[in-house]
Amino acid sequence: MRAGVWGLGRVVALEEPGRWGGLVDVPEQPSKDSVGRLVEVLAGGAGDEDQLAVRGGTVLGRRLVPARRRDGGGEWVPSGTVLITGGLGALGARVARWVVERGAERVVLVSRRGIEAAGAVELRAGLRSSGAVVDVVACDVGVREEVEALFARFEVSAVVHAAGVLDDGVVDGLTADRLAGVWGPKAGAAWNLHHASRGRELDAFVLFSSAAGVWGGAGQGAYAAANAALDG
Repeated sequence: MRAGVWGLGRVVALEEPGRWGGLVDVPEQPSKDSVGRLVEVLAGGAGDEDQLAVRGGTVLGRRLVPARRRDGGGEWVPSGTVLITGGLGALGARVARWVVERGAERVVLVSRRGIEAAGAVELRAGLRSSGAVVDVVACDVGVREEVEALFARFEVSAVVHAAGVLDDGVVDGLTADRLAGVWGPKAGAAWNLHHASRGRELDAFVLFSSAAGVWGGAGQGAYAAANAALDG
């Protein structure tokens, strides 16, 4: 979850460029070489690079590169019961329709308000008309006990985490409570889902992140932190 610090730091760079120094990741147990290279970095030896990792006697710069397809990896074919957090939002509803079209027999749509959420009844009816069994469940996925109760109730074959909360504001106005309010439904919920699903044979465990966690977004310090943690 320390990756969240980097997400927040990237937003500080955008909002406070005059006070920005950079981000440096160091080993948990630094060696003499890594300490020496860190001193060089702090003394300005990294040039224009402002997001670095020190590993032994090497300094690495951060780069965004295309992901490679894993050998032998194919597309996920949904089946069984797919649990979707944020299942009544725009992303969750799109995923629900997608997995049903591709063979999922059952979907569990999770949101804080459950069936009381706007559009929940219509979405459930539409998915049922496609032949799927549909459950709409009220659950705060930021609370571990509620997530564990979900997994005790359903035999889940795949998890899609699309829940999230926005509470935009500049870093100077960010409080611990506001950060927690965004972190919990996104990064905290992912951790809860991870723990609740351990020991189960899942076909897929999918996390919806955001570009805000990769290169920041002015006014989105909490959101960038939570999504960077998800990427990590």
